[in-house]
Amino acid sequence: MTREAHTRRILLLIPLALVAWGCSSKMPVIRKQAVDFKSTALFKLPCDENVPPGEYEMEVNRCNSTHMARMVERFMLIQEADESRSLPGDTIDEVRAKGFTIYSDPEKKTRRANTRVLYGNEALSAAGMGVSPPPLQKPDEIKAYADFMAQHYAEEYLERDMTVVADRFCLNNRDTLEFGEDRVFAILWRGGRVFKRIIKGGPVDNPKHERAFLLCPTSFITDTLTGTVSNTIKTVTPVPR
Repeated sequence: MTREAHTRRILLLIPLALVAWGCSSKMPVIRKQAVDFKSTALFKLPCDENVPPGEYEMEVNRCNSTHMARMVERFMLIQEADESRSLPGDTIDEVRAKGFTIYSDPEKKTRRANTRVLYGNEALSAAGMGVSPPPLQKPDEIKAYADFMAQHYAEEYLERDMTVVADRFCLNNRDTLEFGEDRVFAILWRGGRVFKRIIKGGPVDNPKHERAFLLCPTSFITDTLTGTVSNTIKTVTPVPR
């Protein structure tokens, strides 16, 4: 074997050894982070104007976030109807006074983002009270059912601030972490009074560990077979957690 061929063989074996070492030690090869953010822009956290340069990005994210504790607190102040206590339930105006509105302008011409308006059975379903219509044959029965459904109106407010971080390990493991807030605030009115209010979802902290035959990134394989040792070492350098 010539000296040149021997050198090429060594250069090929070194990257392959790095692959085996990375897999056996479960060293992360690639990390991906995704953010799913949706908000009504109600109850926004205040922004600090005196932010150090290194913390600017963190402060921007904070300004876009929702003061969730305050939103939940204000939502729970909405009064539901309670016949046993002779409480009629809040009107739409009383709900607006507590900070919940589907409009982003005082003139009520612009719909607020991430809100939904529902009527009839869809409104009931938003509060977990969907019903199947009874068998209706007579015109008066149909009218009575239609009049009953027409009394129901609902609004939903979506607040989602989720981050998904995935560490993929060469050939054998993948760790995924989902964390954040994922809530839907639903308010149901019957005859113009709050009949029910409900919060669906809540805080999320969902780590997962998967074992599977996960191929390395294409760039890693290419660098291993055709690139230099320095390129390969750079590829497998673990991403700081």
